[in-house]
Amino acid sequence: MRGERRNMIFLYAAAVLAIVVLDFPIYWMVKTSLAPVETVMSRDVSLGISSADFSSYVNVWNGTDYASQIQFKRYLWNSVIVVSVSCLISLAISILAGYSLARFTYKRRDGIGQAILYVYMFPQMVLTIPLLILIIKLGLYNNLLSLVIVFCTFSLPYSIWMMKGYFSAIPKELEEAAMIDGCSRLSSIFRVVLPIAAPGLVATLTYSFILGWNNVIYPLSFISHESKKLVSIGFLTLVSGDMTPWNAVMAASVLTSLPIVLLFIFLQRYLVQGLASGAVKS
Repeated sequence: MRGERRNMIFLYAAAVLAIVVLDFPIYWMVKTSLAPVETVMSRDVSLGISSADFSSYVNVWNGTDYASQIQFKRYLWNSVIVVSVSCLISLAISILAGYSLARFTYKRRDGIGQAILYVYMFPQMVLTIPLLILIIKLGLYNNLLSLVIVFCTFSLPYSIWMMKGYFSAIPKELEEAAMIDGCSRLSSIFRVVLPIAAPGLVATLTYSFILGWNNVIYPLSFISHESKKLVSIGFLTLVSGDMTPWNAVMAASVLTSLPIVLLFIFLQRYLVQGLASGAVKS
């Protein structure tokens, strides 16, 4: 009993230490965003929050004072449009591809599935220059459509495999019963398979959204026009040498992170269920 209690104490202590280490950067980001400019630029370091100053949030949101060179609302709107459109396109394609890999038998099916997975293993940095050359030749540089296309390409491989695993876990008999009752193959997918696969759809959609929202390499490479920047890189304009208003930078970082945090808060139940179910078969 003493050995078990000692192990439990050790595990809880390790868990608390891990939480503190992992959450400290988030705490420091929020603390810095609430600090006045003179406090941020001071050499005196304090771990506590002496006073809450929300002026940096107001300045970033409205583009006033030391944040006048950024258009945060515009960046946010660009990100919402680009990421949402790319997620919906990626989800539609991954549903069809994942269903095909899970339900149909055809030549080289397994090889195609493995090739899709291998594509996901390529680092984004390796593909940046070739994609940039292709985007320039297509006349899509400084065009948000280029980001929609690219975001779809790098989120599709994982999304397809997620949907394939989830569709494989759904019994074929349900579709067969629906088709006996008069449904077509396509109708059975929409009326039977997709409602059952709702947690998997949410998990896949959320994953694609996070990938697009947090991406920095492609927006930084394909977009230079100020009004077309995404929120992930737009506020980096504030970073300029020794005079960087770090409270404004941290306030912009907090505002940028809020959509992802809210997404997890409201969809965490579907995420856990979808990820666990999608991992049953592959």
